[in-house]
Amino acid sequence: MLAAGLLSLPLLSNAQKGRKQAKDSLSLGCILYQAKDITPKEDRADGMKEPKLVLISNTDTTIKAGMDAVISKVQRGQEGKWEVVYYHQDYWFWVSGITKVAVRPNQKVKAGDTIGYIETGDPVELLVYDFETPVDPKKYLKCAQ
Repeated sequence: MLAAGLLSLPLLSNAQKGRKQAKDSLSLGCILYQAKDITPKEDRADGMKEPKLVLISNTDTTIKAGMDAVISKVQRGQEGKWEVVYYHQDYWFWVSGITKVAVRPNQKVKAGDTIGYIETGDPVELLVYDFETPVDPKKYLKCAQ
């Protein structure tokens, strides 16, 4: 499902492809406050760890944008939950598990803006891509709690 969704993302222009920033300069704000990391240790059939972050919160139900970005896609997933894809330069962010969305495609968001809502205790999943290469979201997440 993820691969199919990524294949349908709009292609980046050559200007965007050429615009690279230092990998350590990416900084993501918290997408869910007072959250607990429940990322599975191994979640692929071949035993390899997929670089993703799965969070739950018993107090917060608001999913926030991790940085200033543009919403690329809003779609309902197979489980009936919503998925939101947004991008900033060469970085793409895929947030899934959303119960109710608060954004639309082509909308500009600022870090901390609400992109959707979940039910208390529901998991939300975050995947991050540097253009087409998956990266570990935990490496860039800056949460002050």
